[in-house]
Amino acid sequence: MQLCRAGSAIILILVIWTYYAEPLAEAVSPFWNDKLLDILILIPAIGAAIAGTLVMRQFGAGEQPHRVWQAFAIGLWFWVGGEISGIVYDAIYIDTPYPDFRLVDIFWLLGYFYLGLSLYYQARLVYGAQKRKGRLLYMGLVGLAFLVAAGLTQLASKAGLGGESAWVILFITVLYPVFDLTEGTIAIWLSFLFGRGQWSRPWWGLILFALADSVNTFYWLGGYDLIPAAAQSAMDFVSLAAYPASYMVAGLALLSNYFILQYGAESGLLETARKNNPV
Repeated sequence: MQLCRAGSAIILILVIWTYYAEPLAEAVSPFWNDKLLDILILIPAIGAAIAGTLVMRQFGAGEQPHRVWQAFAIGLWFWVGGEISGIVYDAIYIDTPYPDFRLVDIFWLLGYFYLGLSLYYQARLVYGAQKRKGRLLYMGLVGLAFLVAAGLTQLASKAGLGGESAWVILFITVLYPVFDLTEGTIAIWLSFLFGRGQWSRPWWGLILFALADSVNTFYWLGGYDLIPAAAQSAMDFVSLAAYPASYMVAGLALLSNYFILQYGAESGLLETARKNNPV
């Protein structure tokens, strides 16, 4: 685990350095500097998806935790597809504007669906016999997320943000950080309420996704025109660091759980997991 944490830190430093130093911008072209940045981010995305798959395979198909981690892994793989399709779109539309709705959005939305499904399955495990209560609570929170996103979209539209984009495109853009924050908050709530921190931590990365997506949405809506240059720079840095870190947080948490399941006491992580009363 120490090696994985060190590797994650190195990649994060490389992401920040590549963004600000732009080592390939003059030597090759700004396009390839951006692609280097995309590849550096793709590495922890793939790592998190692989770690999720490893955790899933520790449970039999008939075991309840299998559904939790299967849905989680599928969600992460869809996000990997989103990262890859984003790179492809950059190459295709290198000299032309992007279409409003892209394959990338389909991958992201499917990823959110499966991550939300994974969280729902874990909520059912937590509530046990009170499955109906857990289902109603979860569906209520999802409905609230849609309402909040719709309300924010309406406000943004009336304020003239988002340019000439259609309302539904505006809604999808706002929906990303709302979903991140909703799913991440539910995971942390379950973690502290039921003492299941070790097995809720993979979702904590969604809080960092919420930070990054919120900044990107604010920029896309034209919000940068309302703030000074110093604030823009600070928000750029937050988004830049939080985005790859979100994959790293999820991936390291999943990898920790895998080592616990696979190697038990030999992993050196079992005592911490017992204190957190894992699923």
